[in-house]
Amino acid sequence: MLYLLPTPIGNLSDISLRALELLKACDTIICEDSRVCKHLIQALNSKFNADIKVKDFRILHSHNEDKFFSSIEVNFFDKTVLYLSDAGMPCVSDPGAALVSFAIKNNIAYEVLPGANAALT
Repeated sequence: MLYLLPTPIGNLSDISLRALELLKACDTIICEDSRVCKHLIQALNSKFNADIKVKDFRILHSHNEDKFFSSIEVNFFDKTVLYLSDAGMPCVSDPGAALVSFAIKNNIAYEVLPGANAALT
């Protein structure tokens, strides 16, 4: 299953407990920049003693969308996959919208978690 997980905007304490639980349980993270994502995970582990140990990071950004979607199989989403934007709610100003379109087109179950959103703030 695909989860779209919002990340904190400026304050790590804005992460939800549910988001932390999914980060601990996920098999793969799709993100724009693995350096930003790994830094966030390191900070969450430090602040909350979260014990997040993701090993599989897949990069999805505006320059590799076509290659990403042509190389991925629908059964990839049989495991727990998270999509994280660099900050805030996925799909607002990142390739998450293309990922959701791919999920809809291919009948892939997905869920959007509530959380940090610059537009609402």
